[in-house]
Amino acid sequence: MSKTSKKKASSTSLVASSPGQSPKKDASSAVVSSSEGPGEPQRSHLPLWPEWNDTEVNAEKWDAVKASKDSKNLFDDPEGKVELPASLRVHTWKRPSEYIVNKTPVVVDNEVAFDLTSANEHLLSSELMRWIISEIYILWKVCNTGEGKPVSAETVSNTWRPWEHIYSLCKAGKGHIPLYNAYGKYVVKLYWMGCWRKITVDDLLPFDKDNNLLLPATLNQSELWPILLAKGILKVASTDVPVYSSGRELGEFTVIHTLTGWIPEMIPLKSWYTGDIWKFLKENIPKFQYEEESSEEKAKAADDTTAKDSDVNEINSETDTATAATTIPQIVVCASYQPLHLLEKRTSVLTKMADSSESLRQYGLSQLYSHPVLLTRTRDCPLAAPPKPPPVPNWKLIRPRKQTSITDEPKEPPVQKPEEFIEVCSPFINFKLMTVAAHDMEQGAVKRGGYSSNLASFSEMDDSENDHPKNDIIQNSPNTLDVTETNQVTAEDKNKGESIANDAERAESTSKSEKESDNKDKERVQTAKESNTVLQSQDESDKPLLQDTWVDLHNFTKCFQTLLVFHKPDTYAHQCTTAHCQNSVSSRLSASPLSNAMASTHSVTASARQPESNTTYHTQSADLKCTYFLFVDNLLPTEIVICFSALAQWGESMEEKRVSPTRPGFLTARPFSWKSIASELPVLQIQTTASKAALLSLPPGRHVLHIQTRASFAIHVHLCSMSPFVFGDEETVVPHLDKESLRFCEQATMILRALARVVSCFSDPEALPSATKDLERTHGVGIQQQRVFNEAVYQMFCTALGRKLTSDELFAVQTLTGDPSPHGSNEKAADLQSESNPEGWNGRQVTDKEMQAAAVLQAGWKGYLVREILTAARPGTKENLSVTKTLEEMWVSVESDLEKHAVALLRHMVDNGEGIAELYPCREDECNRITFTDYSVPVPEVANSWILIFREVFHVHKNMVLVPKIYSPLPVCILHVINNDTLEEIPRVFNRVEPHLYTPNKSGYTFVAEAHTGDTPLSGGKWCMRLIGSREPVPKLAKETPNNNFSVKELKGYYIPNRKNIISRHMVKVSSDHSATVQFQTSQSDVYIKLSILDNEKEVISNQGKGHVIIPVYCFLAGNGGSVAQTGARQDQGSLTAEGTLTGGKEGSDRHPTDTLVHKYCIQAEVLQESWPLDESLASFIQNLRDEERNEMKVFGDFLDGTSASVGADQQNKDGQKSAPKSTHKVKEREKDKDKLTSKSSFTMGQVSNLDATKPHWTLRVVSDQSKAGTIEVKKDTEKLEEIRAMKLAWETAEPGRAAKAHQNRLRYLKELQANAEGKEPITAETGTPQSQQSGEISVLSKNISKTDIVYTPFFRKSLPQPRLKDQLIEEEQRRERSEKFQSFRLIWDNILEQRKQEKITRREMMKRQLETYVGFQDAMDAYRQKMLQAREAYSTHVLEQQPLNKEEMSVEATEQVELEKNPTQVQPGARKSANKKK
Repeated sequence: MSKTSKKKASSTSLVASSPGQSPKKDASSAVVSSSEGPGEPQRSHLPLWPEWNDTEVNAEKWDAVKASKDSKNLFDDPEGKVELPASLRVHTWKRPSEYIVNKTPVVVDNEVAFDLTSANEHLLSSELMRWIISEIYILWKVCNTGEGKPVSAETVSNTWRPWEHIYSLCKAGKGHIPLYNAYGKYVVKLYWMGCWRKITVDDLLPFDKDNNLLLPATLNQSELWPILLAKGILKVASTDVPVYSSGRELGEFTVIHTLTGWIPEMIPLKSWYTGDIWKFLKENIPKFQYEEESSEEKAKAADDTTAKDSDVNEINSETDTATAATTIPQIVVCASYQPLHLLEKRTSVLTKMADSSESLRQYGLSQLYSHPVLLTRTRDCPLAAPPKPPPVPNWKLIRPRKQTSITDEPKEPPVQKPEEFIEVCSPFINFKLMTVAAHDMEQGAVKRGGYSSNLASFSEMDDSENDHPKNDIIQNSPNTLDVTETNQVTAEDKNKGESIANDAERAESTSKSEKESDNKDKERVQTAKESNTVLQSQDESDKPLLQDTWVDLHNFTKCFQTLLVFHKPDTYAHQCTTAHCQNSVSSRLSASPLSNAMASTHSVTASARQPESNTTYHTQSADLKCTYFLFVDNLLPTEIVICFSALAQWGESMEEKRVSPTRPGFLTARPFSWKSIASELPVLQIQTTASKAALLSLPPGRHVLHIQTRASFAIHVHLCSMSPFVFGDEETVVPHLDKESLRFCEQATMILRALARVVSCFSDPEALPSATKDLERTHGVGIQQQRVFNEAVYQMFCTALGRKLTSDELFAVQTLTGDPSPHGSNEKAADLQSESNPEGWNGRQVTDKEMQAAAVLQAGWKGYLVREILTAARPGTKENLSVTKTLEEMWVSVESDLEKHAVALLRHMVDNGEGIAELYPCREDECNRITFTDYSVPVPEVANSWILIFREVFHVHKNMVLVPKIYSPLPVCILHVINNDTLEEIPRVFNRVEPHLYTPNKSGYTFVAEAHTGDTPLSGGKWCMRLIGSREPVPKLAKETPNNNFSVKELKGYYIPNRKNIISRHMVKVSSDHSATVQFQTSQSDVYIKLSILDNEKEVISNQGKGHVIIPVYCFLAGNGGSVAQTGARQDQGSLTAEGTLTGGKEGSDRHPTDTLVHKYCIQAEVLQESWPLDESLASFIQNLRDEERNEMKVFGDFLDGTSASVGADQQNKDGQKSAPKSTHKVKEREKDKDKLTSKSSFTMGQVSNLDATKPHWTLRVVSDQSKAGTIEVKKDTEKLEEIRAMKLAWETAEPGRAAKAHQNRLRYLKELQANAEGKEPITAETGTPQSQQSGEISVLSKNISKTDIVYTPFFRKSLPQPRLKDQLIEEEQRRERSEKFQSFRLIWDNILEQRKQEKITRREMMKRQLETYVGFQDAMDAYRQKMLQAREAYSTHVLEQQPLNKEEMSVEATEQVELEKNPTQVQPGARKSANKKK
């Protein structure tokens, strides 16, 4: 084996390069398969293979380094050595020049035929190798043979050849022949993930310990194309993930799909629908015919072609294309079965496997060697034609006699089993793999502790082979190459082989005795191989490529488990493909995303991989999820083949696959409607790890399917159908849904054509009745709905003519429909209302006599009109001819655009007639007919914040179902829809507004969209809302364009717990009516909040949320006159409701302009359920905030600080007398102080500057239009604080110096308490402080007491007005109260126990009565049964007694009858007497 070549770092691009450019191809990597030696590196992760490009292949540098036979610098696959199946153990790798010595290697030697079975028997233990060999044979037969004829040198030019997938030292083109490249570089063209891929391989060949080649080869040792093609196929197969613990080497990978691009559909075979399988096979594969019949059919076909030769020139190209478009798609049908798996524990599965194995053995197949087979023909007749009956003479045909056979029993006609057989072709039918002796020697003698099974082996392994799976499949037979091939190995190769063998022996570390026994066993096996090879070589020349056999349909479902149907995409008229890949899968993939354009196959871009990187990455990335929509509208049933390819794993070794099982890709298709949120059951599901297709069958009509896909790395979807369809994203499908469905148009056209026939034969007395019945049968409406049809006909004629109908035209339409009612009454009524009424009728009510007279006139006029219509509808009259002429003239305008007017006719009937839509099958298509309008606005460039994106009012003019849908670049975006009349919000489901029936209202509906931006601002983003409805026109904006320019008033503050659980209160004042959005947010996301808007302390609207709450829209009404604190205004506003606040304010002002209501709005936020607990570490911070609030309530705080020093001087005048008047200077200073207090009273907190985000805080936002930002004012609610301050100022004004005296008294009292606490004598002066104030100051004094003193304050009983010592009397009283409570509880408890006891006794008595009743019923039934039995016994006894008597009477009668027969002339005496009497 050659040494590892020098690595070359490069990048492999998955996008096809431009013509004339060839990107670098040789990427370096130390990659090996799991089947390599233990000392070699593991497989690293690879980039995806590039798309195929003929220009790149033609510019490929095949021999960048001139290499000779002895050169060491040869090409090595940059992706590493190919990964072989687990059942094949690689011992060494060789080049073709090292393996083939006497001959020059070639890629293709024989272009007519090949044999891949005789030389590869040692590979047939591998399931993957069997599939590769079988499917290459199947393709060769399908593509290269026609009508059962084998391939010849004359027909090989138009056939498929497997070596054409290989490129080396040649140009890309049809019929190229790859040449042998001494440098070892080859390119294989294979189909994978939706397109042809360029896969580069080298010519390193794997061998096992017995020098057996572990890749498929032909009998010609020097031919390399099977080896190179198999290496490329193995690369693609490595992306498939077989089911873990299934014992299989491949999942859903198919070689035919890889070599041709045909779509593989896998249908599981079940015995309970055998009839459907037989029907499907008869329709899609040829039918067996006798040679005579086939020759007769060919002769008939030849006669038909010669008869049509004269008309060939008359056929247009259009008919040719139409014929090609209607061609039936071509398919290839195969069948496969799973290998025998003895590790299965389920008995039912083992039973099925046993039956399948026995059935396969009858037809020359073995379940041990599963592989696909080709289904070629079906047969419903015997193989040999039955002999013709001998000719019958003509005289026997005249009145032939019926041959009847008289039997004593009726004969049932024998049931004959129908002839139902399927012809299967396989290269392994009746194929003997190896003699039993050689197999036993290899399996039983070489391995220790194992068993001779053809499946998984559990034999012990050496330490050097621990990296291999324990359940690998053992090779079932040795190599069968020619004996002469083993003699062509040079001495150098032998030395290399010996050195490698010695290394392997040292690594195995086995005992010498075991080695000797192994060598002896190998010699026996080799002898058996040589003898078997000589025997088999005699039959190879006459052996066909594929052998066939006929399988009974009954056994077909037993033998095979899966039906493989390969669809040829080129034979379908309509196709569509799409592909997508992860944006950043992980470091192991390094792939760029696929462009998601429709109707084209895309590629994936991969960046360069780091050279010599052996690190295994386990980066977990999210699955790739894609959403598509499928639209189908057809009058006939539609069948669509959907092929789904998923890349579930990439670049993982076998150990990694076992450690972390890969999830397969999923495709789900379910019915979808934008007007419903209900999720339908899926109609199609595909789960695969490779490529898999399924047939989607849809009934006639319009269908919209929502297709969801999921895979780990990449997906590809390919759709094929003979019917047109639309597939893509929402933007691609939605524009097709605003049109009427084809079934709707077809039904409308049928109705209009039936009406056209009535118009055309309106004057024909014979054809008119049948045409009228045909019209009634076509539209199918009842008597009650006939008027709607008549109105639709009238509207259709008005639309076609583009004007109102004249009197003659209106009479013609009335005659046509047979309806005398004026269809245009609405327009006429509007015209009459516009005219002025007579002067005498203004303001006058109609009398009863006038009403009766008007009714008589109307009845008379209607009777006259009905008679005129009946006369005009009668063919042959003059009026009928005039009406017919008018209708024909009007119909010319209708025929100018027949389909348009037909659709308008039926649409008017469906929209205005109740229950008419249910009469037609097109009613099912109405759910998928939508109209929509998009409204988009730019997204503000704000980071990490709440924003309002959209707020507009829509007016609805008629009842309609609407569904708003959001397309937002932001991750979190919620839409609210508010009814402005009731302030109710339309329900939402999973943050999406549900479909709702919108009714017309006065103020319309407001659509409000809120969002949360991310950490980084989004530049250039567009937010879009799509308003989806069922009919046109969709509601429009109240403005011309949506507004996105908002003004936000943001207020923040810290949270201070309180008893009322109120977080904040803010007053709102507006100068004019103002609509605003209010949003409140807390620093903790788990806080339950209630946000309310109060009007004069009455709640008008509220909303609740968790961590975030919003009132989407509210209209603040402007109030006029008076102070907001007036009591009368409060009483007036207290009677208002929420509706009155929004909609009644303006109406009330219009009705009563003098009594204007005053609104006082307040925004209040509350904490619910005590859901905002604070940490103990925040206690000091909260206390500081409370102190600040307390300081805000002090009116004379600064003024009293200066007067606190004059306490002693004021003590002299504390007898209650008023102090003397001060000087003028002091009065002026006091007035200045009052001005300061007044200015301080008007101070409000506002928003906190420099807010600490780590502390509990809240944020209030009020959003309004930028144009009206100046008409609203939001500030903190300080009404109570201002009232307290005003009260104190009033006291100070009435009694100057009152505040200073109160402050001095408080200080004196505190000093007395402090002196008492320190043990000093108290001051005897009377303080006059009330008791409540003293108790309130105890907590303040306790702060100044030393820590060593005991504080008794917590032990005082504060439930009483005054503290009271607990003595013996109080204890006795409390003891007495407790005893009374205990006694009352005992009484209640005893009553409950007594009541339960009585209930228990009552239940027992009830059960006893039920048992007695049941026993009584049973006794009565037994008595009745005994009575019946006695009567029956008496009757049977009577019957038995009568039987002997009856027998005796019968015997006597028989005897008399015999005697009468013997003496017929004997006459009884009585008879003679009677005869004489008569005489």
